[in-house]
Amino acid sequence: MQFNINIPCPVCQTQIPADSNLLLTGMQFSCPNCNAAIGLSPKSAPVVENAMNEFEELKKEVATKKNMTNE
Repeated sequence: MQFNINIPCPVCQTQIPADSNLLLTGMQFSCPNCNAAIGLSPKSAPVVENAMNEFEELKKEVATKKNMTNE
């Protein structure tokens, strides 16, 4: 599961583009406007990964229900 996400910069609020898989591995991303760096703490990685997995499952459920109503 990979999500291309945008995270608001904590300094200037510019959207920082990030790849969810790289974020989970500990990679930091820099703001294109002010160069502030953001990253995910190692403690938070399992929580974020679990939330992403649950989101992916919900998307599958919605798609299945949508297909059932279109038939």
